[in-house]
Amino acid sequence: MAVFTYIATAIVTSFATVGGALIATGGALTLLGSVVVGTIAAGLGFATAKALGVFKAPSAGETNDPGVRITLSPDTSNKVPVVYGKAFTSGPVFDAAISNSNETMTYCIALSEETDTGTFSVSNIYLNDSRLIFNGNTVINHFDPNGTSDTSYASNVRVNVYQGGSTASDQIFPVTPTTAATSLVGHWNPATHTANALVFAVVQIDYSPENGLTGLPPITFEMENTLKNPGLVLQDYLNNDRYGVGFSNTLLDVNSITGTANTAMRGFCDQLIDYKDAGGSTQQNKRYEINGVLTTFSDTRSNIDKICTAGGTYFAYDGKTGKFKAIPNRAFTTAEKTNALVYSDDNMVGKIDISSTELFNMFNSVKVEFADDNRKDAMNTVVIDTPPAQRNANEPDNQLNYNIDLINDKIRAERLANVDLQQSRLATVLQYTTDYSGMQTDIGDIVKVNNDLYGFDNKLFKIMRTREVETAEGMIGVEMTGLEYDDDIYTMPVNAQLDLPRANIDLPRIPIYIPGTFVLPSALNGNYGNLVIDENKFGTVIAREHMIDLATGGQVEDKPADKLDLSSGTTYADLFTKRELDFTAGTGIEPGEYSFTAAGSPIGSMSGTHDVALSANVNIEYANGFVQNEFFGIGQVFSSAIPSTVEANKKITIRSDIVPVSGNVVLLGYSTLDANPSGDRGFASLRYDMLRLTKGDIF
Repeated sequence: MAVFTYIATAIVTSFATVGGALIATGGALTLLGSVVVGTIAAGLGFATAKALGVFKAPSAGETNDPGVRITLSPDTSNKVPVVYGKAFTSGPVFDAAISNSNETMTYCIALSEETDTGTFSVSNIYLNDSRLIFNGNTVINHFDPNGTSDTSYASNVRVNVYQGGSTASDQIFPVTPTTAATSLVGHWNPATHTANALVFAVVQIDYSPENGLTGLPPITFEMENTLKNPGLVLQDYLNNDRYGVGFSNTLLDVNSITGTANTAMRGFCDQLIDYKDAGGSTQQNKRYEINGVLTTFSDTRSNIDKICTAGGTYFAYDGKTGKFKAIPNRAFTTAEKTNALVYSDDNMVGKIDISSTELFNMFNSVKVEFADDNRKDAMNTVVIDTPPAQRNANEPDNQLNYNIDLINDKIRAERLANVDLQQSRLATVLQYTTDYSGMQTDIGDIVKVNNDLYGFDNKLFKIMRTREVETAEGMIGVEMTGLEYDDDIYTMPVNAQLDLPRANIDLPRIPIYIPGTFVLPSALNGNYGNLVIDENKFGTVIAREHMIDLATGGQVEDKPADKLDLSSGTTYADLFTKRELDFTAGTGIEPGEYSFTAAGSPIGSMSGTHDVALSANVNIEYANGFVQNEFFGIGQVFSSAIPSTVEANKKITIRSDIVPVSGNVVLLGYSTLDANPSGDRGFASLRYDMLRLTKGDIF
């Protein structure tokens, strides 16, 4: 039995005994047969798959799942989803209790399966689309979608969220005080109601018909799981036997999935890529992240496809190692292209088949829907068009529409769509059979093809499928399918981030002051009188208290003195005395999202390689004693020149569910530069700003 066939048979037998129908809900052996012979099993882009016409197109989204992101009534057919990264979600009610003389209803809502790694947290909770404000676990206020403050839910709604169990130590919201879930649900027993491996919420609502609380309204949780790198997410899903595939690592090329090099899924997705923020400045973020809800309603093959598509990676079976592996859809290095295997008449057997997309079927536009974090994961769209100069003559408009699951921001949705659209337009598909030397080529490898008839001179193709065949001479051969390759496919445009505000935007009421004297009806006594307004005071002035809700202001800012007496070393030192933050004087420092920017100019002289670092340390203390620490900045090795400026930038969120009472800020730095001729070493032109755009998100 030939080696490929032997391995395929062994793997199919293994799946049939230990995995059952894990790759699909039905027809497991048939589907697995198509995987083991060496085909990209998942992760193909939508446009690419359609243009090729030889592979199963990816799933277009959660079309049949009734239970993702919404609250469901109890039902044994409900499925518990899995939250990876950040998402706005709810889930099925799995238990309930009534207490307090039938005045209080307690609901237990399953939010997510607990992943094997990753820590969950809760940022905001919305009831009837209104953002709830908490003191501990008790609602004290809420803001409706228009930003209007309301206290009708105050004391009538209480929420606790748990990860992995029902004990007090499992509580993740609120941070304090902690309470065991078994003490909140009357019939729960610590020994029998453990809620193991579940992320769930306990919501208590006091009956209050005058405030619209007669049951459980729609409730949404803004959650985040630190497990978000697509490679680590795929590994978690493949290993887990509760909500995932249940593969052991003996069936996986683990390094191709979780390795940190660019050739592995994890390292590829972690690469920093440029983009433009809302202010037009160039920033960087990780190439791809998983942020969304993976439904366990779908079969595991579809879910693998969703993860790999969102991570820009193929998932395939390597017949030579007998393992599944991840293959990043990436640009190849010059060395890889130079050393690529060459296929020509010397090692090809039989004819070459070439196919390409017809002009009238070629895509030149992609419209992608994604769950937008800026809109509480409501659907948004981006459109990618092929520039007119890159179209063929007489090419008609042809747009492809699809969804990308597990992506919640415009930047990454555009990156995936760009690669997909450009790849689909290079739609030359080459199929040929080689002699036994073709066994050296793996799925995802790049090869060179020479053929005088078609004018191929070391033309590059990426191998998308291999299949063992028997040649006419009775020898082992390999049938290969390759897709045309071009470096330009992977050129990432520096896209601009959406500047969309979050929900709950307050449109302030602006008082209008009219100078002069006019008649004003009196509601108190029914008489009419004259109201005289001082024109000098109010004629052209809007009072400061009315400007607070409108202004973009410097909440915290300073320009400290130069720090030029640093000792040489790599231990951080304060560059000035810590500045205390006052949350009580006047209107104080309000909760919300702040842009913290700091910079300084290194001072010293060069005589080799030196280290320079500048960081910020911000501490916020809350009324319950919790201290939020934000330490961030940059340290770099500069071998040829002293940088003109070193920066420390971050978005800082001051929480609104706990009352902030005090804080402080300081810049720190170190330098191993030599002292300059004046004996100075350190930083000049120090400055920092902590700005808040009161009615929107500046990032």
